[in-house]
Amino acid sequence: MKRSLFYVLLVSAVLLLFHSGKWGVIETSEARYAEISKEMLSNNDYLHPKLLEINHFHKPPVTYYITVLGYKIFGVDEFGARFFLQIAILIQLILIYHITFLLFKEKCLALTAVLIYFSLPLVLISSRNLTTDAYLNTFILTSVYLWLYYKERGKLFLLYLYYLTLGVIFETKGPVGLLFPVIFIISHKIIFKEKIEKNIHQLFGILLFLVVSAAWYLALAIKNPNIIDYFINHQLKDRMLTNAFNRGKPFWFYLVTVPLAGLPWAVILVLYLKSKLKQILKERKTMLVLYVTILAIFVLFSAFDTKLIFYVLPMFGFMAIITAKILSDVSQKTLGIYNKVLFGLGILFLFVLFLADVVNIGYRFNLTFAIVLAISTVIACLLILKYQSGYLKTAALGYLFGCLLLVGGTIILTENQDRLNSTKHAIKFINNQLKDVKNIVVYNYLMPSTKFYSDKPIITLNDGHNTANRETQFETNLKWKQHLIDVRTENGRQRADSILKHESVLISRKKVELPDYLDFLNHPPFQKKEFGKWVIYY
Repeated sequence: MKRSLFYVLLVSAVLLLFHSGKWGVIETSEARYAEISKEMLSNNDYLHPKLLEINHFHKPPVTYYITVLGYKIFGVDEFGARFFLQIAILIQLILIYHITFLLFKEKCLALTAVLIYFSLPLVLISSRNLTTDAYLNTFILTSVYLWLYYKERGKLFLLYLYYLTLGVIFETKGPVGLLFPVIFIISHKIIFKEKIEKNIHQLFGILLFLVVSAAWYLALAIKNPNIIDYFINHQLKDRMLTNAFNRGKPFWFYLVTVPLAGLPWAVILVLYLKSKLKQILKERKTMLVLYVTILAIFVLFSAFDTKLIFYVLPMFGFMAIITAKILSDVSQKTLGIYNKVLFGLGILFLFVLFLADVVNIGYRFNLTFAIVLAISTVIACLLILKYQSGYLKTAALGYLFGCLLLVGGTIILTENQDRLNSTKHAIKFINNQLKDVKNIVVYNYLMPSTKFYSDKPIITLNDGHNTANRETQFETNLKWKQHLIDVRTENGRQRADSILKHESVLISRKKVELPDYLDFLNHPPFQKKEFGKWVIYY
């Protein structure tokens, strides 16, 4: 079984790394993380994350540190930015295997959970978008594994590693990340009626967690004590309870998005729970722990005002594990139905790829590659049907579906990057064709990718868009005013007018009309060129 896991990891690694640096960083989240890490490396300042020369304390620094390491190994480019995301997914697969084995003591079941996990669309998407989510998910799964392993073996170094990992979780996304392992552990202790362990090592472990989790925050607070209030009231409370970051969603948001992001397994979880509820409550404590964990996370995050689908990504690891157990319990007839559903989803996805080339739906996909992908999928499918049986066959078909999504999605990103919020080609045009331009001016939008792809000064014109409203309260000098101009004031408009008329170029979103005071850009001698969602005025 370990050999099978090795082959799965090998295939997964090849597909994860395939073309992972071929498309430009995507605005805004990925470009933001990529550029902050670039500035951290160039400034040699690992305490104060900066974005376009302004302090950016929205997130703790672990994701930036990992990305900087990628830059040091591979260079400052897309592959360097995304490389460790792929490693994170591979580590997650290993952790899913070992967590499943610790819970159910069946190697075949553990391998099944790995195959299912790799087929989850949201997990695959997290490998293609540089944010904290893939790394946070890795550390959360690590903490769960270490806690279970310590519970079984009782070795103290596992306990200290567990608390150390909790500290790293805190330094990756703050206290919210702790909710996932804490909910799982509380559920496990209540359902299995386990006593809370109280000894000197638990105390030292908690102290280790506190030291690690507080290190970065306290280092910042030494020079600016107000920053603690900023983290508690703005970055934590406002994110959870208000729409301060324009991410407010209705309470039913996850009710719609989680099933879509967990196709087709999320539906199976619900149907199985409905048919086996009494049995799970009475006899299957481990399954009950997983169900309670998933439900608690779902309800809690639905109660928060700010919602993004990636916020509940760590929940999908528990979903994969419980789905593996479900597949081992259902009849061959039911497995046959699941197999047909997976066939249908694969055919539907391939149909969409062919449709993209035949019909103008706004996105491109190379027809030759679609044919090769379809033939490869059919061959792999026939091999699975011939050499696998039972629930492992269903899981293998799910894994194949995940491979299809990953490769097809990667090609879509590569061939349609301009349509998917990348400015790579637009900035490349400025760098190569407009070499005499001194400044790149961005109208009413925070666009970190411009700085990622160009060494020219970037000036943002703030006309009220939420992304252009930067937090400058922690700046120690006024240099930031050279890079951020408030054009809602007369003085700001005059500065913008002066800059744009002297060896500067302006880039704006295509869907946004320029205000009257910038209308001169639409007339000779100025020209404009479009790149996907962007317009360059020069």
